[in-house]
Amino acid sequence: MKLRVISMFLIFSIAALSGGCGKKGVSIGKGDPSEEFKECLRLSTKGNFEDSIQCFEMFKARYPQTPEGQEAELRIGDAQFKKKEYLLAAESYRAFLRLHPTHPKADYAHYRAGVSYFKESPKAIDRDQGYLDDAIGELRTVLRRYPSSAYADLSRATLRVALLRIAKRSYYIGNFYFKRGEYIAAIPRFREVAADFPDSGLADISLYKIVEAEIKLGRLDDAKIAFGDLSVKYPGSKYTKKAEAKLLRAAKKK
Repeated sequence: MKLRVISMFLIFSIAALSGGCGKKGVSIGKGDPSEEFKECLRLSTKGNFEDSIQCFEMFKARYPQTPEGQEAELRIGDAQFKKKEYLLAAESYRAFLRLHPTHPKADYAHYRAGVSYFKESPKAIDRDQGYLDDAIGELRTVLRRYPSSAYADLSRATLRVALLRIAKRSYYIGNFYFKRGEYIAAIPRFREVAADFPDSGLADISLYKIVEAEIKLGRLDDAKIAFGDLSVKYPGSKYTKKAEAKLLRAAKKK
């Protein structure tokens, strides 16, 4: 009896996939592929994202070798993105790129994958930012491989915000250790900010914190090296003056 129920379920599932699409009853494989593709797009435009995704899934299965069939994976990602299902969207864009790495819209897929990962990352810097690395990788790919792309400037703008968030997180962690007197753990975080994110607005204060941490550890020579870096790169910074004053006081005590 169970086998019969399962068989009937499979029959109805196959019939549904081959016959129509969602509530709108879009038929796939029974007419002009270009028109069918446009109908899948219209479903998404009208906000019927689930129906659109189902429509494109059937379309790519029915017409895998056509230009529209290749692009269907991309449009699935777009519909998922509009639904704010960013991880699913990112995976759809990457699936498209795995299948069609040289497609004319590969730059768009990399860009949208990057933005999807970026949107999946929480704004709070004290939370896990693992997907930011994926976002940065995809956005840098656009700039490296497609410098003339229409999505290059958009990628650059999102990349800037993503890098700033990484810098803020590294500084936050460094400062967390610093406030607890764990200076050896704090210093590498501050160095990362100063070296990798010079335009973050946190580089000068990070170098200052390194100077202060090295003084507290009794490593005056290392503090002087960090101060030299700070004074050369940020001569007009208020933190350069503060670091100099701390060094002078530390030298007098020695």
